[in-house]
Amino acid sequence: MDIHLEDLDEKTRFDIKLQIELYNLATKVMNRRRKGEFEEYMEERIEKIRKILNKEHGKIYEGKTLIFSF
Repeated sequence: MDIHLEDLDEKTRFDIKLQIELYNLATKVMNRRRKGEFEEYMEERIEKIRKILNKEHGKIYEGKTLIFSF
């Protein structure tokens, strides 16, 4: 299912973008020795997005740009 940020209220849009940024940051700073912890953290971000949107999977767009898939 496609989700367009502009269709969401401001708080929900902020919450979703925050979780996406936290996920992206974790991918950038992932440490090989603690990879499992980072992967767990990243999965928590995805679960948070699912809970906020009440969807199991989807693609999130900002304008016409795909910014995240879950």
